Amino acid sequence: MNDFCNVCPNHCNLHNKTICNELPDYDEENIIYTSAVALDPIEKKPLYHFQPGTKTLSIGTVGCNLQCLNCQNHTIAQPEISQEVPTKEYTPEDIVSLAKFHKLTSISWTYNEPTVHPKWIIQTAKIARDENIKTILVTNGYNTRETLDSLVDYVDAVNVDIKSMDDDFYRKVCKARLQPVLDSVEYYYKNDVHVELTNLLIPGYNDSNEDIRSLVYFVRNLSNYIPVHFTRFYPQFKMQHVDATSLKTIERACNLAKYMGLKYVYPGNVPPSYLDNTYCRNCRHLLIRREDYNVQMNLTNKNACDNCNHKSDIKF
Repeated sequence: MNDFCNVCPNHCNLHNKTICNELPDYDEENIIYTSAVALDPIEKKPLYHFQPGTKTLSIGTVGCNLQCLNCQNHTIAQPEISQEVPTKEYTPEDIVSLAKFHKLTSISWTYNEPTVHPKWIIQTAKIARDENIKTILVTNGYNTRETLDSLVDYVDAVNVDIKSMDDDFYRKVCKARLQPVLDSVEYYYKNDVHVELTNLLIPGYNDSNEDIRSLVYFVRNLSNYIPVHFTRFYPQFKMQHVDATSLKTIERACNLAKYMGLKYVYPGNVPPSYLDNTYCRNCRHLLIRREDYNVQMNLTNKNACDNCNHKSDIKF
């Protein structure tokens, strides 16, 4: 047995307590320990350009390889040593059967960091693929190349949370580093996985124009068609002293990113508005209207704009 874990850049010593609270029992064959199972609108992940208007089976487990001070799911992602997280046992077959029972077309690994258990994702995805059920990761992207290589053939879509474009932010707020996250985004994109990005804007930490420009530059170098979600921060966990992000900051970020050339930019954790909609990049006709999680589409049966017939960037 290797003494060090190679799932993520932390490379924890497996003889000690690992950052993600990986436990030996979790290696038991064909058993997945879930902390949460729910049916969610796919827009809640958030994914706006992948199977819009559908529901997805959301699976949460336990643990995370980051230690973010603002973690909103800290009770399952960063449980205290004395805290036992209630879990329910599923097999990969159970999860796929549940998705089939509810006539769902995707399974989303979410809530905590899913990639700390890549074997669970792969085992389930192999069965799901035979049923034409897609696999989605809502992830922090903090992985080694070895983990990415093992996952990429089984993942259809990801939303990667780029927390900041400042390495000091990652070191101070997340106890991690920036570059592996950027490497993961680039890897997924170049291997034809559908990619969307989330950037949670925390007042005074990562919400300046310079911060936003840095993120846009990175995204543009890959593709200006990658959807980006600028999301409102609310006081959480160890950052309850920080104010919630203003609506003006979210709107400023969206407008700046669009001005700099990104085609699909959306707000998150804010009241519904026209900014949630998707427009044709050829004629600016409304393609998808979103009000909360209600979705109305103006697309032809060939996935094209019903005004100018330009093919959309939506994946069904």
